[in-house]
Amino acid sequence: DFCLSRGLGDVYKRQVWGAAKIPHINRRILASMLGRAEETIRLIELSVGGGFGARGEFYPEDYLIPWCAIALRRTVAWTEDREEHLRSTNHSREQTHRIALALRSDGTFLALRDDLVNDTGAYVRTHASVVPAMTAALLPGPYRWSGYRCRVRHVVTNKTPAGTYRAPGRYEATLARERIIDIAAHRLGVDPSELRRRNLVSAADMPYATGTHTDGHPIVYDSGDYELMLDRALERFDYEAMCRWRDEGDDQTRRRGVGLAMFVEKSGIGGWEYARVGLSSTGRPVVRTGTASLGQGVQTVLAQICAEHLGLPYEDIWVEHVDTAKVPDGMGSFGSRATSLGGAAVSRAAGGLRERILDAAARRLEVAPEDLEIARDRVVVRGTSAAVMLVELVQDARAATALARGEEPGLACEAYFEVEDMSFPYGVHCAAVEVDIETGGVRVERYAVGYDVGRAVNPMLVEGQIVGGVAQGVGGALLEHLAYDRHG
Repeated sequence: DFCLSRGLGDVYKRQVWGAAKIPHINRRILASMLGRAEETIRLIELSVGGGFGARGEFYPEDYLIPWCAIALRRTVAWTEDREEHLRSTNHSREQTHRIALALRSDGTFLALRDDLVNDTGAYVRTHASVVPAMTAALLPGPYRWSGYRCRVRHVVTNKTPAGTYRAPGRYEATLARERIIDIAAHRLGVDPSELRRRNLVSAADMPYATGTHTDGHPIVYDSGDYELMLDRALERFDYEAMCRWRDEGDDQTRRRGVGLAMFVEKSGIGGWEYARVGLSSTGRPVVRTGTASLGQGVQTVLAQICAEHLGLPYEDIWVEHVDTAKVPDGMGSFGSRATSLGGAAVSRAAGGLRERILDAAARRLEVAPEDLEIARDRVVVRGTSAAVMLVELVQDARAATALARGEEPGLACEAYFEVEDMSFPYGVHCAAVEVDIETGGVRVERYAVGYDVGRAVNPMLVEGQIVGGVAQGVGGALLEHLAYDRHG
């Protein structure tokens, strides 16, 4: 939705309701296309049930609807039906690989070569060549290669434009690489897990530069123990037992298979994030950040981080959705960055706010800040009954000289977190399936995932992301296909 509202000086404020993933970036694009200052446009994020790439683009409708509202000088709302959505939203994954692997007779990998064609559809969308570039950058995976070359062609066709989709480029690279490794293992008569183990980058080699780059950044794996991950995943999967299950089960109508795939992906992209943590007029801590909520539980994580730094219960923290009128800056949610970058920014802002609260209370109570602690709605002097309410400190701050300087009144602290390097989580998936060769039906007998995610701020949410990823991947592999006829 796009609506116009009058503000100070009888100036129209353009409001866009329904922003997702990257509100500040899309506001910048929209303002440029409309020829207006960013400050005159307000994007308001609403609750959505997932992002997965599609909501990270700037679509033609994102310009057309605001333009209509300005031309008509009235609110314009737009809703697409299911078919319109499937025709116009991002398509993805359509790549053709001509891939070759060279290795010694003992199974040592020598070189990897790929000729990659990426179908981008009728025109290049906002993310440009991100998907094929990511594929080329991460195709080497967790293995050592003496030589690697990848030729990428980004081609246009008369299909719906393509863009990012959950793990853009990583999914495609993993499928192509792991498939050729399986073929090599079968030709050598070596167990696929053993061939992988022989060629993994060792923990002693970390940090490890692959020689590739993406978006101007070199790919340097920061840490990892790939062999340990493989061993633990195979143990949890009970690889040997599942191989026996495979060999014992073949008959005339069904075939059983066991497979595994290893991967390295990148996380924490985007370079920086903004956060502001302050006390409301009632003394309740409020978190505002450029990190968008897409149903991934980021509000829970940010509240946890803020609560830990302030020393308050989780339920006392309120995390607001992105509103560019209240959050001046931000990058958004994409590329597994919301917790690592947004959370780090919240950590800094909450730590700064805690210092300000204790300093303000120390002046009020005439004690040293180190003698104080925050206890729910008040600050208390340790070992005594002396205390001051948080709401009183907010009132003091509102009346202080900061208000005279034109700053937002109250107790608050804002912070940026910036980092040049990405992180590279990694893992392995193991699957055992049974296929009915007459109907093509597939039954998943067992599935296991091993994943080094670093520090899990909320293990339940991490597990939900991984299980959801498996469900989405299985659905994509077995049930989903956007079909075109021979004319496109």
